[in-house]
Amino acid sequence: MPFPGVECRGEDVVRIIKDIFRLVSERVPRRVFISVQMHGYITEKDGKLSEYNSWREGSGDPAVLGGADLQTMGTAPKANLPLVKLWNSQRLDAFFTLGSYICYALTGVNATHVTDACASGYYYASNGAVNGYAPASNMPRAYTEVSPVGNYCGCTVYTPVGDHQASYLGSGAEGEYLLNIGTAAQLSCLFDAGVGAEGIEARPYFCEGTRLYTASGLVDGERLFRGEGIDELKKQLEGAITLLPKKDRVLLGGGGAASVFSQLCGFFAERGISCSLAEDNIGLLGLERISKQKRIKAGTMLSEIEFVNFPIIAKNAGLDLVIADNEHGAFDYSFLSRLIMTSRLVGMNCIVRIGDSSRGNVTKLADMGVNGFLLPMCNTAEDIRKVVRYAMYAPIGERGISTTRAHTLYSPPPLAEYMHKANADMKIYAQIETVKGVENCAEILALDGVEGVFIGPNDLSADPGCNFSREKLKKLIIRIADTANAMQKQWGIITADEELTELAVSFGASMISRGSELNMLKTECEKIRRRFR
Repeated sequence: MPFPGVECRGEDVVRIIKDIFRLVSERVPRRVFISVQMHGYITEKDGKLSEYNSWREGSGDPAVLGGADLQTMGTAPKANLPLVKLWNSQRLDAFFTLGSYICYALTGVNATHVTDACASGYYYASNGAVNGYAPASNMPRAYTEVSPVGNYCGCTVYTPVGDHQASYLGSGAEGEYLLNIGTAAQLSCLFDAGVGAEGIEARPYFCEGTRLYTASGLVDGERLFRGEGIDELKKQLEGAITLLPKKDRVLLGGGGAASVFSQLCGFFAERGISCSLAEDNIGLLGLERISKQKRIKAGTMLSEIEFVNFPIIAKNAGLDLVIADNEHGAFDYSFLSRLIMTSRLVGMNCIVRIGDSSRGNVTKLADMGVNGFLLPMCNTAEDIRKVVRYAMYAPIGERGISTTRAHTLYSPPPLAEYMHKANADMKIYAQIETVKGVENCAEILALDGVEGVFIGPNDLSADPGCNFSREKLKKLIIRIADTANAMQKQWGIITADEELTELAVSFGASMISRGSELNMLKTECEKIRRRFR
C-alpha cells in the first residue's frame, strides 16, 4: 500500500481500504483476507489516535532493549521495531498494528494474526500471548489460526496476516529459500524449530511448530532496481546462507526480483543452489491459498431414504460432508455401516447425528469408521462429555480398542500411532438449538475433544427464550458466531433457509449443511408439477 511519506493518518489507511470495498462491491465479496506490512503501528492516548508510524521510520535505538529475548518473539532488534521506538513511552490506552487497526476499523475488534503481531516485539511467536513489554492496556488479540473476527458490509473479515509470510506461502517455496525483493529484501526458509542463529529471525508461520527463518535488512529493492547495491547484496547473502538451514534451491520473488535474477543465478550456482523466478504477485497468491484453505465446507443431510450410494453422488457434486440423521431418522446399524464405508472409500466426510450418546451406540459407529458425531439438543459441556469419552481414545477419552475393523479398513497400523491419528481425525460437534445452549456455547467449545458447533435454527426459534422472533433468532446466531470465532473454533448451521444461510456465511461460518435429500426430492417434484400445470 503506497503512503505519502514516512507517516500518514490512520483514517487515510482505512479510507483506502473502504474505497477498495466500493470498487469491488458489484462482485459481492463474501470473505475478506488482508495482508499487511508488519512493523507499522498506531497508538491511542486519551482518546486521540496517533499518525500511522511506518516501518520506514527507523528512529529507535535497539541498544535500549538490553537482554530482551526477541528470538522468542520471532523478531530481532531493529531501529524500526515498535518495541524499540516505544520503549520509554508513557502508558498508552491502545496499541494497533497496521493489520489490527484495519480489522478494528472494519469490525470493531482489535485483532490480527500472529504473523503480523509478533513483528511488533510484544508477542510470543509460539502462542500469540502478549509479553511483559506491552505498552497499552488494549493490545491486539493475536490469533494463531487465520480466523473470522467480524463482519463488514455483509463480508466476513479474517485476521490480517504478515505480508512476508503471505508471500512465502504464495511463492510455493515450502522446501526452498525465497529471496523476496520488494521495498525491502529478505532471504527465508521454513524450519521446524523454535529459534534461529543470532541474526536470523524465527518468524511465526501458518503451520503450528513451524517458523519462517528469515535474514532481513538486506539491500532494498529500490536500490537494486536502480542498478545499485548488487555486490553488497551478494555479500549479505553469503553471510545469510551460512546461518540459515542448508537448501539446494532458491526462488526469487517480489517486484525487484526480475531486475537482478540474471546477476544472482551465477552467484547461487557457485554454491550449489539452483535459482528460478517465482510467479508474479506472490503476496496475492498467498492470500488466495489461505482463502482456499478457509473455504466453507458445504454439505447436506441424509434424513430418511436408505440410499447407500448417496455419498458418491455428493462427492461427485463437490460437496464436503454428509450428515446421516439418526436422531429423527430411523437408520439401522446395517445401513449405517454400509453408508459409512461407502463414504470412506470415496473420501466423503460422513457425520452421524445421534439420538443416543450411550457407550454402545457411539462405539459401534466409531468402529464403523464414521468421521464424526453431532449431538443434538446440547445445552451444556456435560451433555457432550460422554460422546467425547466414548468416541476418543486415551488420553482424551476412553474409547475401547478393537482395530481390525472397518475404521482401519481392516489393516491397523501400530496401535500407539493409530490411536493418535484416530483422535485427530474424529470430529465431534454440538448442535446448539436452545437459548441455554447459546449461553453455554463457550463452555461447550472449551471442552477438549469438541471440534465445533452446528446451529439448529428451527428448534432455537421455537425455544421460549426466542419465541419465534426472527430478530431474536438472528441475534442468537450472531452470538454463537462471535463466541466460536473468538475461540478459533469451527461453527456451522443446518438449514434450508436462504436468509439464515446468508447470515451464517457473512459472519464466518465454516460449515453449511443445506437441506436434505427429502428437500431435494420435494423441490424437484414441485418444479415438474409447475412446469406442466
